[in-house]
Order: sequence, then structure tokens, then C-alpha cells
Amino acid sequence: MTLTSFYRGLAVVVSVGTCFAAELYCHKEDASCQSKREENRGGPMDSYPPPTPRPELVVFEVDFTLWPFWVDTHVSPPFKKTSAGRVVDRHDYVLQGYEDVPEILDWMSRQGYTMAVASRTDAPKDMRAALKLLDWDKYFTYKEIYPGSKTHHFQRFHEQSGVPYSKMIFFDDEERNIYDLNRIGVLSILVSRGLTTQVLKNGLEQFARERK
Repeated sequence: MTLTSFYRGLAVVVSVGTCFAAELYCHKEDASCQSKREENRGGPMDSYPPPTPRPELVVFEVDFTLWPFWVDTHVSPPFKKTSAGRVVDRHDYVLQGYEDVPEILDWMSRQGYTMAVASRTDAPKDMRAALKLLDWDKYFTYKEIYPGSKTHHFQRFHEQSGVPYSKMIFFDDEERNIYDLNRIGVLSILVSRGLTTQVLKNGLEQFARERK
């Protein structure tokens, strides 16, 4: 176990009362948790006209942005898909994204956005496996999944895609990453309770305003 994973393991003690536990209760339809989530939901995407100019590359963190867990700490590989179509770990914990994420990824794909994921997880193989089993892998043209700095991930995105930082947008749950990427010119949006349609819309609209 790496030092990062060790500290993340310690962080679970704190997060039990907040992020991770909150999402588990939400899956059980806890009323108070559900109401907090609803505050950030922006309704269906199909009727939403994409604002312009549009980012040429949309990048998402994965842990606690697309799904409510750390793949290197909270779940136990190997993962598999059941006959019912659910993705589970070795203890039959169900791996699933935040509620709005499947709709968001499908809508963005149909609208022609180029998408990528960036994660500094200590379990890159497991993250890639989970993305593939959830059938999300197909949405991402670029994937930088390995320990290291987010600025290095974005340097690789720029090298591979040719897209300048000023034409990228990034959604992440950690303030340190938001700070680092904003500093090099990537518009970075803090995701506090998982990616929702409203968070996405706000980010795209901010990009359109600031990049005109």
C-alpha cells in the first residue's frame, strides 16, 4: 500500500459521516440526503442548448466526481458484471455513478464533445476495469489514470490532442487540483457532491462567458 492509499484509508473515518456515507444513504433514498442532492440537479439535458463557444476538451476526475468512492480504497477488486447488469466488487458492493452521470455522458457524446478522464489513483488498472464494465470507457477519447500531478495529466492531454489549456474545462472534487489547473489556464470547476446536470450546465455557461 502506498502512502497515499494509507492516508486515504485514514480519511475514510472522516468521510463515513460525510461524502461516502451520504451517498450510501442516498442509495437507500434517505429523505434528507436526497433533498440535498436535488438542490444541485438541473433537470434533463435533452432540452438544453449547448452554450457557445464550446470547450474543445472536457475533462473529468473520476473518484467522487463521476462515482461516490475512491476506487483504490473503498471497493475491492476484482469487479464483475452480474446477469442483472449490475457492476459489483468481490463483496457484492454495487459500483455505480452519481445519478446524473450516465445521462450527462450520453448527452455530451451525442452533442459531439470530446471528453477525457484524469485521475491520480493508486489503482489505475482497477479504475480502467470499472470504467469499462460500466460502459463509460467508450465516451473518453483520452485517459490519464496514474499517480502524479494533475498538471502532468493535462500536459499529456495537450500533447495528445493539440488543444490549448484555454480551450479545456475540468470538473474535479479537490480544491488543490482546481487551483493548480486554473493557474495554468484550464477553467476548472469544483464539484462538491458529485457531478450533476446543474454543475455541468453552470460550467459550460461559465466557459462560454469567459472565452468569448
